Amino acid sequence: MSQLLKINTRKSDAATGNLILFIDTSGNITKIALFDYGQLVAVKEWDGKGDLSETLLSEIEKLLTSSQVKLEDLAQIAAFPGPGSYTGLRIGITVANFLSWSLEIPVVAGEISRGKLSIARETNLGFILPKYLRPAHITTSRKSRF
Repeated sequence: MSQLLKINTRKSDAATGNLILFIDTSGNITKIALFDYGQLVAVKEWDGKGDLSETLLSEIEKLLTSSQVKLEDLAQIAAFPGPGSYTGLRIGITVANFLSWSLEIPVVAGEISRGKLSIARETNLGFILPKYLRPAHITTSRKSRF
């Protein structure tokens, strides 16, 4: 069950140059948040384990709609790069990188600490790479064994 916590109400005439969508899919609890001029506007958390690929985009849409924000209003995408769940990070970081690319806005690594968004001071590659807990365990295909 998802939970939306609306922190601040945006003014309809506010400039939209500093809106940041944050995505964290590193664990069982998925978190997305919206920041405006560094202030937390809204945050949504839910148990995304098992159906994250089906729910992430629709939950982002619900968060933006409830905050009266359009995708085009976003100035930046931030995503938690890990460590965390292999599948969860792949899904969240893929969505973050795709939104950044399709909206032609920057994507950065970040995390929420004490209600504030902390942006990693890493080189901006134009995309985010995940940091997994351990190397992926990928086996050889059955066809290549013979």
